[in-house]
Amino acid sequence: MKALVMGGGMGGLATAINLLDLGLEVELVEADEIFGGRASSWLDEDGDMIDNALHVFFPYYANLLNFFKKMGIEENILWKQTEFYYMQEGGREAVLKFANLPAPFHAAVAFWSLLKNYTAVPKWKLLFTAAGMGGAVMYSNRKIEKLDEVTFGQWLVRRAPKDAFLPLEPGINGLTFTPSWMISAKVMLNWFRKVAADPDSARVGFANGGLGEIWVDTCLDYIHSKGGKTELKKAVSAINFEDGKVKSVTVGGKERTADIYVSAISPYSLRSVLPKEAFFYDYFRNLWHFRYAPSLSLQVWFDRKLTDVDVTFFSNNCIFNTYADLSNVLPDIFKGGSMFEMVLSPADHIEGLPDEVIFDIAIKQIKGLFPGAREAEVRKYKVVRERQGVYRALPGMESHRPYQRSPIDNLYLTGDYTKTHVSSGGMEAAIWNANHVAEVIALDKLGRTVSLNVEWKPKKGLTPLLKPATQVGAALGGLALARGALKLLKASRSED
Repeated sequence: MKALVMGGGMGGLATAINLLDLGLEVELVEADEIFGGRASSWLDEDGDMIDNALHVFFPYYANLLNFFKKMGIEENILWKQTEFYYMQEGGREAVLKFANLPAPFHAAVAFWSLLKNYTAVPKWKLLFTAAGMGGAVMYSNRKIEKLDEVTFGQWLVRRAPKDAFLPLEPGINGLTFTPSWMISAKVMLNWFRKVAADPDSARVGFANGGLGEIWVDTCLDYIHSKGGKTELKKAVSAINFEDGKVKSVTVGGKERTADIYVSAISPYSLRSVLPKEAFFYDYFRNLWHFRYAPSLSLQVWFDRKLTDVDVTFFSNNCIFNTYADLSNVLPDIFKGGSMFEMVLSPADHIEGLPDEVIFDIAIKQIKGLFPGAREAEVRKYKVVRERQGVYRALPGMESHRPYQRSPIDNLYLTGDYTKTHVSSGGMEAAIWNANHVAEVIALDKLGRTVSLNVEWKPKKGLTPLLKPATQVGAALGGLALARGALKLLKASRSED
């Protein structure tokens, strides 16, 4: 049985590997000049590594980490200390540093460490931040699901004064390429619950080198060793239906046939190559709900060190929000002075600007945050526009994410935008979906039940005790108020 996988990003590569392991014959075609999609890297004309984006890993990426183990590359993730640096004007640092304590005390200590030096918001407002996010930790899964009906911004204004949640904005922008007033509340609260679940789950990992070498090349070697075929610069221009099935796919102007067809291309590309009869199905019409969330990446090489921090930076009110000095993260690769890699998002207002203008804006902001940059020389910079962006997880988008099994008998969908409970998108979602589409194909076409995905389970700590403790505290407080009121009533009657 032959499968044609369309799209060679992270999801397509993993899908091809899974189908080969099921015993299928696999062909993988990719329209781009390199494999990997958003999880890619390459060398520039100077031999320097260029990332398409700043990739970070979290311990709750359970299925991604399992796939890395399968590929024998899990040791290429460098896990850092559980801390995040907020850089403020004039070089003032504030650190969100998680303590090695049972949840939720680890997060409470981290918040207290941030509170001491974070000056962008008055401290009294930040107390609302702590109360709001502390309450969200106790939300049930059912309540979290319902919050896909509102934006995170709407959820915020009901709980806190303006700007109280400003410290969260860089993380929101860096993860989703979308501002808080647009992103689904479910998406962000689901992420926060995972990051704040235990002392380990907030740790950030970096790839020990380029994902093009570590991830992509390893996957291609595995595919070829299993007899799979791969081709670049082979764009799908049409998916051809006949009698309720895919008859063929037009690739590079020629028709190709297979028994099973798997789309691992973006929803934007997929909807442009489907035949018009596909859109009589609600399933395929849902693809038109997806909107692109623009982002860019900026890499800047300096002639001297600007910082010795080897974890993630956050900053507010800049065109960049999440960034790192890769000369500290990967000193064997980025030698000499600092090399900042920066996520530029949301990029709606800058993506049309020339590279020189984007750099000019960014370097002024860098000099405001890192005074040492005022005397440093920029050796070079690179604005990366290739292979950027995810879909914008607006409220209600969860209901439009397509299941992996389509209404067309031999057509399946995968990719981080397809239906999963693990996240709105990104690397973990891509691998979960690549695993699940293989599980579905195994059941449908081979009559076999296979289990490839696992559930991440955080350490519970003391968090489960919070809700009953709060309820008991409220009950005791109510009882104390009632007793006080009764005493006052008795006293007033005795005076009468």
